[in-house]
Amino acid sequence: MKKSDWIDAATACDMLGVKPQTLYAYVSRGLLRAEADAQDARHSLYKQSDVEDLARLRRRPRARAEIAEHAIRWGEPVLTTSLTEVRDGMLWLRGKSIADCAEHLTVEGVAAHLWAVEPTDFVSGYAPDPSAGPDAALGPLGRALQALAHEVPQAADLDDSAANTIARHGGRLVSIVTNALLGVEATGPIHHRLGQAWGVDAAGLDNLRCALVLLSDHELNPSTFAVRVAASTGASLPAALLCGLATLSGPRHGGVASLARRALQAALRGKTQDFLAQHANQPPYSYGFGHPLYPDGDPRARIILNRLAENGAVVSAITSLSDQLGLPPNIDAALAALSAAQNLPDTAAFTIFATGRLVGWVAHAMEQQESGEIIRPRARYREKP
Repeated sequence: MKKSDWIDAATACDMLGVKPQTLYAYVSRGLLRAEADAQDARHSLYKQSDVEDLARLRRRPRARAEIAEHAIRWGEPVLTTSLTEVRDGMLWLRGKSIADCAEHLTVEGVAAHLWAVEPTDFVSGYAPDPSAGPDAALGPLGRALQALAHEVPQAADLDDSAANTIARHGGRLVSIVTNALLGVEATGPIHHRLGQAWGVDAAGLDNLRCALVLLSDHELNPSTFAVRVAASTGASLPAALLCGLATLSGPRHGGVASLARRALQAALRGKTQDFLAQHANQPPYSYGFGHPLYPDGDPRARIILNRLAENGAVVSAITSLSDQLGLPPNIDAALAALSAAQNLPDTAAFTIFATGRLVGWVAHAMEQQESGEIIRPRARYREKP
C-alpha cells in the first residue's frame, strides 16, 4: 500500500469530527478500512479515501433508503421491543439494569423477568443420540445443535402456542440444550450444572451465575435477530432457537471469546506484539476489545473483571491489552478472563454464552409471535463491478 493513501487515527478523527471510539465503530460497521501500521502494530491506519467519502456523507442529508441500508449494521433501531435496550452506557432488561440483574438474579430468575412468568425450575434430562457416533467427537456445539434438531419435528408452530405454553417449553429447551452443551444428564440450577461439570468452587459458582445473567440478552445481536426472523414466520420454538445457535456459532459472534482467550494467553506469555502482528487485518472487536454500542466501555465486562480483581495476572493482562489497543475490553474478553482465571475448558466461554443467551432468544421469540408480524427487509439491487 502507498503510505500517502493511509492516515492515522488522529487525522481521521479530525476529518470526521468524531472521537476514536466512534472511528472504531465505523470500522466495525464496514464503513472504513483499516490496516495495522507497519511501523507500530499497536496502531492502525485508515484508508484516506474511505474517510473522505464518509465525511461527505455525514455533511449531506441522507435519504430514507440510505438510512435503512445502514441501519442493518449497528445503525438506527429497526424494530420495537419491550425486552431490552442499550441506554446511557448501560444494558437494561425490562427496565432493570444488567448490573442489578447480575447482582441479584439467577439465569432462571432473569428468564422469569424477561418472559413475564412466575420463576420456575428448568427440568429435563439429556440423552446423546447413539446414531450420531461418539458423543465426545461432536463437541458442545454439535451436541446442542443435534438436541434442538431432535425437538423440531414434534414441536408445535409458535402461531399455535399461548405465551405460558411457550415459556414452559422454553424452560425445558434451555435445560436440554444446557445439558447437551455439557454432555451430561443433570438437573438443578443452571449455574450449578456448569459448576459441577467444571469443578469450580463456591466463588467460581457465583461468577458463573453472574456471567449467565450478563449474557442473557443483548438487544438485536445477530443470533437474536435470526431467532426473531424465524419466529416471525411462525416456526416452532426449537426451530427458532436452532437458527439462533447456528448464528451464534460464527467466529464473529459466539466465537469471539475463543480468539479473545488466545489474545489473553499471548499477553500472559509476553507475546502480545506477536499476536497483534498475526491479526493485524482483524479489528480488535474480533478478539474482545471495543464495542460500537459502548464507546466508554462494556458494563458487562466491567462487572466480570471486577469480580476477578484478585487474580492479578489475568486482569493485568487484559488491562495491558486494553491500554495498547486504546479500547476497553468487552464481554468476550471478560469471558476469556473468567475462563482463564477459573481454569475452565477452552469451550467454556461459548457454553456460558450460548446457555445464557437461550433465555433471551425465548423471550424474543415470544414477543415476535405476539406481534403477529413477519420480518421481511427489502434489498437494494446494485450491479456488481
